[in-house]
Amino acid sequence: MNIILIGARGAGKSKISRSLAKKIPFPVVSTDSTAVYEAGGLPIPKFVEKNGWEKFRNLEYSILEKLKNADGIIVDCGGGILFDLNEEGQEILSHRKLEILRNLGKIVYLERETNELIEKVKGDATRPDLSKLNSYKSILEKRIPYYEEAAHYKINLSKKSKEEAVESIIKWLGLVTEDK
Repeated sequence: MNIILIGARGAGKSKISRSLAKKIPFPVVSTDSTAVYEAGGLPIPKFVEKNGWEKFRNLEYSILEKLKNADGIIVDCGGGILFDLNEEGQEILSHRKLEILRNLGKIVYLERETNELIEKVKGDATRPDLSKLNSYKSILEKRIPYYEEAAHYKINLSKKSKEEAVESIIKWLGLVTEDK
């Protein structure tokens, strides 16, 4: 069994995945860190600037393809993992990536209030510009229903501490933790 964390930029996927890994003996695989590695160390904003979003979404897909036979991992997914681009360059649900994620494990959506997410990612140079035309808020409004639809379980982190969220995931999965 694998645990897959999805959600918007700034939701806390990386922090929750690391905290979860301290409680259960699963290693963490970050799709974003793996993308940087696979791009020869090129940071994601530079990769997107050089190659475009479509190539980045295809890189995410190839990473998921490599993970599809894994067992006993926590996957910390980038905020756009559920999406591909249509012919007009607009984000659409990626059925190919969603199918792999659903077959890979239990998907946990880490939710936060929109304004909280906007504040958390504002001015973060380590994150690529999502769109020069759309505000992050409008992107979130389009993405949130897909996060909710994809998830087996949802946690609102605006209302829970990191520790409470980790305990909630462990309890939902029926896992026994290392420190018990």
